[in-house]
Amino acid sequence: MQTLRDSNLERLGNQVFDVLVIGAGINGAVSAAALGGKGAHVALIDKGDFASFTSQSSSNLAWGGIKYLESYEFGLVRKLCLSRNHLMRSYPSTVQEIRFLATIDKGFRHHPRTLFAGTWLYWFMGNGFTRTPRYLSADRIESVEPIINTTNAAGGVEYSDAFLHDNDARFVFLFVRRAMNSGCAAANYVEAHAAERRQGLWHVEARDRETGRDLTIRARAVVNATGPFVDLFNQIVGQQTRAHHVFSKGIHLMVDRLTPHRRVLTFFADDGRLFFCDSDGAAHLHRHDRYACAFAICACDGRG
Repeated sequence: MQTLRDSNLERLGNQVFDVLVIGAGINGAVSAAALGGKGAHVALIDKGDFASFTSQSSSNLAWGGIKYLESYEFGLVRKLCLSRNHLMRSYPSTVQEIRFLATIDKGFRHHPRTLFAGTWLYWFMGNGFTRTPRYLSADRIESVEPIINTTNAAGGVEYSDAFLHDNDARFVFLFVRRAMNSGCAAANYVEAHAAERRQGLWHVEARDRETGRDLTIRARAVVNATGPFVDLFNQIVGQQTRAHHVFSKGIHLMVDRLTPHRRVLTFFADDGRLFFCDSDGAAHLHRHDRYACAFAICACDGRG
């Protein structure tokens, strides 16, 4: 009996597509769904499972980039906030509002009142789409979240962003399924290892990693959505780009659930890096209190 994947593999080798999207993480999946929705004849492949790399290892948050206020990137924050709002409106059962509680220690580079003003600016830049921010004294923090040690706390702020109620990989597959509903030939475990453009078409050499069978996929355009492998794939196919990736690192630790409240607890390390405890989003991933709290340490830069 022929499976859907087998059928799509046949199509990949026998048809000419308008666009081939390589990489089925969130960027590739959304690209395929959007192009398919516009009537393009689309193919989508990934060398692993759908959403098997970066897009299954996120913090399950949809945020407006509040940290970029500190570097005065207001245009970026505005775009991110509007994108977050659009996701919340379009997928209300999946992308939902969640509160962030940031505790600020004494001697931090910004006074809590300054950060409070920043959260209001953030709220305005997001068109007031979420609940309003609020300032919390150290005593107030202790009363709402007794688990937080407020001995050295100067105060705190609470504001809103959004999180994925299910999980990131399931959210990605929503777009893969939408692309397939528009006629996209999507197949996982298909690795592209060479590409050449001739006679107006891209000829992409790929291999079915399940069977070892080689196939050639022909398309008028190729979207490189391979995430951290973008530069490597461009190098393989001989494409030059002005922009290149600079990698950063985030660390995610699963620990016992710390608080029953639907709130993300946020702190700053001594060197200024941000880390937070997502006590709700991770719970939806694991469904067990023992592993229902995710710590994430953002090591991207010293600004947090």
